[in-house]
Amino acid sequence: MRFHWLTWFVAVLLVSAANTAYCQDYPSRPIRVVVPFGPGTGTDVVARAIGAEVGHRTGQPVIIDNRPGAEGQIGAQAAATAAPDGYTLFITTQTTQAMNAHIYRSLAYDPVRSFAPVTGLTRGPQIVMVRKSLPVQSIADLVALAKAKPGSLTFGSGNGSSRGGAELFRMMAKIDLVSVPYKSQTQVVSDLLGDTIDLTFSDFSAGLAAVRDGRARGLAVTSRERIPGLEAYPAVAETIPGYEMWAWSACYVPAGTPHAVVLKLNALIRDALESESVKRTFATTAASTFPGTPEELASFQAAETERWGKIIEFAGMKEP
Repeated sequence: MRFHWLTWFVAVLLVSAANTAYCQDYPSRPIRVVVPFGPGTGTDVVARAIGAEVGHRTGQPVIIDNRPGAEGQIGAQAAATAAPDGYTLFITTQTTQAMNAHIYRSLAYDPVRSFAPVTGLTRGPQIVMVRKSLPVQSIADLVALAKAKPGSLTFGSGNGSSRGGAELFRMMAKIDLVSVPYKSQTQVVSDLLGDTIDLTFSDFSAGLAAVRDGRARGLAVTSRERIPGLEAYPAVAETIPGYEMWAWSACYVPAGTPHAVVLKLNALIRDALESESVKRTFATTAASTFPGTPEELASFQAAETERWGKIIEFAGMKEP
C-alpha cells in the first residue's frame, strides 16, 4: 500500500512539474481564435481587438478563424474538438453557450462539458434597424404596422442573440413577425439595405454604420436606458416597458486545457481589455467589459442558460 501511495505521489509531482514548465513556455507558437460568426460581426470585432493585444504582449501571432453557420454550432464544434493545449481559444456569445441547448434537440458539442471558461469579455446592446423604405419612424410605428398587417413583416437574424432580441420584442409587444435566419449578421444587414427583409435587431458593429450614413433607419436601442453619445436613439423600453436585451461575449478553451494555462490566458486577456486600443474599439460598439475569473464566468453562464431557457420556451423558438 505504501509503495502505491508513493508511486501516486511521485506521478502527481511529475505532472505538476510538467504543467508548470509548459505554462512558463506558453505561448511558444501561434494561437488560433475560433469565432463562430462571420467577419465584421460584433464577436469578430471583439476577437480581433483582443487578439491583436494578446499577440503584442506575447510576441506570438494570433490568428482569427471565422467558422460561421448553424447558429454558431460549426465554430463551437471546431473549438470543442481542438487539442486542449491552450493554442485554440473560443470567443463566443450566449448563442452557443446559453441558447442553443434549449433550441436544438441535439448538439455536436456540450456548452458546459466541452469547454473550460477563461473570462467574460463584453456586454453590449443591440440596435433595432428597419429598411429605409419601411413606413415607420419609431418603435410605436413598428408595433402599429405589425398589428395592422400580422405575419407580413420579416426580421433577419444571423445569430441567436439577434433572434432572441427580436423574439422577446415580438412576445412583449404581442405582434406577429416572421423569422428569416441567416449565416451571419453582416448578411442580414446587407439584405436589409437591399429591401429583402424589413427589420433586424443587430449588434452595433454590423449595423450602426448603415444607420449613421442613412442607408437604414435606426429606431431604438435594446438597453434599458438611452446610451451616452447615442441619445438620438430611444430605448425600446420607452415604448415596451420592461424590455431589455444585452448580447455578451466570453472566452473559453477546450476542456482539459491545463489550469495553469487557463489562468495565464485569463491574466493576458484581462490585461488586453484594459489597453487603450481595445477601449477605443469597444467605444464604437457601445460595449462594456465584464472580465472575471473562470469560476465567475461559469456561474454567469449557468444563470444565463436558465434565463434564456425561459425566454426560448415562452417565445416558441425550439426546433420542431
